[in-house]
Amino acid sequence: MTHLTTLLSVYTNVFGGDFMRYVIGAGGTYILINVLLAHRLTAQKIRPSDPPRGQIRREILASLRTVLIFTAAGTSIVLGANAGVITIYQQVATFGWTYFVFSVVALIVLHDAWFYWTHRALHCPPLFRRFHRLHHRSHQPTPFTSYSFDVGEAVVNALYLPLVLIILPTHPLALFVFVTHMMLRNAVGHCGIEIFPADKKGQPIFGWLTSVTHHDLHHAHAGYNLGLYFSWWDRLMKTEHPKYLTEFARVAPRIPTVSLKAVILLVAIVGGLTASRGDAYELKGRYASPGLGIIVAFEDCGPKSATKCGRLIWMWEGQTPHAKIGDLILTDLEFNGSAWEGMLRDPESGRTYRGSIRQPSQDRLYLKGCAGIICASQTWHSTIYLRTVLSEH
Repeated sequence: MTHLTTLLSVYTNVFGGDFMRYVIGAGGTYILINVLLAHRLTAQKIRPSDPPRGQIRREILASLRTVLIFTAAGTSIVLGANAGVITIYQQVATFGWTYFVFSVVALIVLHDAWFYWTHRALHCPPLFRRFHRLHHRSHQPTPFTSYSFDVGEAVVNALYLPLVLIILPTHPLALFVFVTHMMLRNAVGHCGIEIFPADKKGQPIFGWLTSVTHHDLHHAHAGYNLGLYFSWWDRLMKTEHPKYLTEFARVAPRIPTVSLKAVILLVAIVGGLTASRGDAYELKGRYASPGLGIIVAFEDCGPKSATKCGRLIWMWEGQTPHAKIGDLILTDLEFNGSAWEGMLRDPESGRTYRGSIRQPSQDRLYLKGCAGIICASQTWHSTIYLRTVLSEH
């Protein structure tokens, strides 16, 4: 009884995840692409007509059965991990991030191979009638078609993950990435609206991926385009539809290719803007605090050439008891893209604050320092600016 209770508990937990993945993946894709963006993507719709009435209801009912079968496979993975047959490690550091990325890529690439060859087998006439005919009843697919399988086909698809995990140690996050990618690619591939981009000639920019048109042609002409994620098996085995590229070019959104000349021009413009920005934020020269309390000269300092400091070079005698001429009172200033951040020392109180310096113009600096939640700010002016203003008066 205890074993049965444990089994039911594991199955229920796995079912919740598998069910929500289908609802969010298939349902979310349908609502976003086929409902909310349908009018905007009209030119990218592969077929002019809509699926026949009642098709989506049939697909959802069949998909619920598929979720139950996939949940059984997920339950076997949990039990296999508990028994030590499958390695599901909990700490990424156990194998490292390089292996983590490798495991995700391996799961996807191996799954694509598994799908192509089992899918091709299911198209043999005796197997097709028993195991794959339901899926092709959706002659005009929708995102809900993604899980609309006969029992036999659902079992074949479900077997992949438990089998591969026997030889491939995997982190739970890697499994999540894989199954999420699987669901989304499957739902998008059945949506009937081409979202994969083409160049200005209509050729796929990502030619090694199966596009929506690629799989839609499979539902229209069942003997072609058997791949799931990648197009290489179809091309290698000569099972890609001969009119695929023509059909893709008809509906794919165009993204203009960028010429080498345009790239060079863009680099030159960005370089010029960067250089100009660097001059504007170079933080050099001499600046005076309000009321000409002190004058600070900025200079390079520290091991990094990009680090700036402010050195005290003038003050009213006796007004700054906690600093003397030559002291660095602004230190470790580094530019973060919009301001210089570092340490600011008040020569009157001797307190040091974490703060920032912004340069709204070449003649002004805006200083802000904070101690906890208490902050204070000042505007400093360049000595050149002050001399100009004084000379005018």
